[in-house]
Formats: sequence, structure tokens, C-alpha cells
Amino acid sequence: MATDSVLNQCYDSLTRVQTFDASTLSREDDLGKQMSFAEAVKPAEAIIAVYKRIPLSSLPDFTDNQLNAIHSQTNADFSVFKQILDFNAAAGDAVNTRSTMLSQIKVRRDQLFESVWQYVAYGVARANDTSVLEIQARATIQKIEDQAEKLTGQLGQAKKDADEALAIIRKTASEQGVSQEAHYFKEESEAQDALAAQWLLYTYRFAMAVGGFAVLSLVLHKLPWIRPENPTEAFQLITSKVLIFAVLGFLLVLAAKNYATHKHNSVINKHRQNALLTYRALVEAAAGEGTEDIVLAHAAACIFSPQETGFSQSRGDGSSGSKSVLELFTKSASKSAE
Repeated sequence: MATDSVLNQCYDSLTRVQTFDASTLSREDDLGKQMSFAEAVKPAEAIIAVYKRIPLSSLPDFTDNQLNAIHSQTNADFSVFKQILDFNAAAGDAVNTRSTMLSQIKVRRDQLFESVWQYVAYGVARANDTSVLEIQARATIQKIEDQAEKLTGQLGQAKKDADEALAIIRKTASEQGVSQEAHYFKEESEAQDALAAQWLLYTYRFAMAVGGFAVLSLVLHKLPWIRPENPTEAFQLITSKVLIFAVLGFLLVLAAKNYATHKHNSVINKHRQNALLTYRALVEAAAGEGTEDIVLAHAAACIFSPQETGFSQSRGDGSSGSKSVLELFTKSASKSAE
């Protein structure tokens, strides 16, 4: 078995040659066509191809002497590549030096193969060994299973986190939706309350007009230009007073009814807003599915049915609400029995 230091040195040197780019040896751009090493590119590629036939995975099977042999061969060939890369056309006897390096690299492939063919053969045999392939396949399958198990755990945790996030999002969206719907009732309640304040002001004004005209009527007949001189004029004066009182009284009653109507609508919408805002808390506090249905029925009845406010003369009956509750109790009992 090879020692770690020798194995690492051979591994690095072999990797360096296998990954070397032979096209960089041409140097046609800086040396020109006549002094370039374009002829060395194909022989260098052939040399590198021989080294590539020695699998890096087979190096641990070799002895120190065998690794040293491979290491020395790779260093020698890489030294030639380095000399070509460092070649200076301006140096003395550059033409002969270039010719010598080209000659060496052109015949190097056959010499190299004679030295390392046994390592190439072993690498090919090792790569085609079914037992080795089976071991590698088992190792690969085990690695895939481990990674799959790890990914499955991560996906399970991610799904759990996603479900929790989705539940929070749904809850938030539901609460936001309820709050948004309650906001509509709030706006309507405020608008109706503002109209009720206006009609209350009109009611005060008409009441003051009725009272002022009543006081004025006590002394109106004493004015010289109004005082009746005969029964006909007296009848006309009385008729005028009655007509004015009737109109003012009608306007007073109309203003009061409008005030009561808008105040009634304001209170109803405020009540519906409160029903929506408290519905979520009531549902969460419910113990069972039947109870949730009952709470929903009551909330819907509160929102969509008119409520008694003290301003309306109508009296609603709770027969429909009671009927709904009884129906829900019956459904709940049936579900429990099933």
C-alpha cells in the first residue's frame, strides 16, 4: 500500500497533466508562425490522452515505487510543457532549442506508453471489474438513500412549517375579512348618526318656530293692520293661524321621524359591527360543531334582522330565530347519534 505523502504527490502531478490545456503550447500570437510551437499541440494532446487513461481512483492500489514512476513521468512531461511556455525567441541558439523540444515531444507519446502501459491496463481492468462496479454502485445507492432520507426529513419539516404558516395566514385573512366587513357597518353607522344629528337640529328649529308662532299668535290680533274688523276677517285670521300651525307641526313631526329613522339605522349598524367583531371570539370559545352553528345562526340573525332600538314602533317576533336554533339543535343531535 502506498503512503499518503507519495500518493498525494502523484495525485497532484497526474491531475496537473490531465487538466493541462495543450492549445496553450502554440504561442503563435507572441512567437509568430515560424517560431511558434503549433506542431507540438497534437503530440501534447496525445501525451495527455495517455495520462487520462490512468484513473485517479486507481492510484491508491499502487505501491510507492509505482507511484514514484508515474510521478517522475508526469513531472518530466510537464517540465517540457513548461519549457515551451517559457521559451524566449530572443535567447541565444533559440532555433536549435525549439527544434530539440519539438523533436522530444513528437516521440514522447510512444516512449511514455511503453513506460506506463501496465498502469493504463490496470486502470481499464479496474474500471471494468464487476465487483468494483458493484461496490461503487452500492455505495452510490446508499449515498442516494441517505440523501433521500435527509431530503425527506427536510421536506417534512418544510411542509410542517408551511402548514403552520398557511394556518396563520388563513386565520389572519379571516380576521382581516371580518374586520373589513365590520368596517362597512361602522362607516354606515357613522353616516346615519351624522344625518340623525342634522335632523335633530331641524327638529329643534321647527319646535322653536312652532313655539315662537304660538307666542306671536297671542298678540297678533292686537296689531292695527291685522286686527279683524268684522267676522269675516276674524275667520280668515283664525284660518291662517291654523294653516300655519298645521304646516309647522307637519314639518316638526317629519323632522322628528327622520331623526328617529336615521338614529335607528345608526344603532342597528353599530350593533351589526359589534356582532361581527365578537363573532370570532364566540366561535373559538365554542366547544363543538353544533355550538358553532348556533353561534353563526345568532350572529347572522343579528346582522341581517332588524333590532329593537326604542325608536321604532314595530315589534319583531323571535319565532324565526327560535326556529333556526331548534333546527340546529336537531341537526346536532342527529350528528351525535350517527
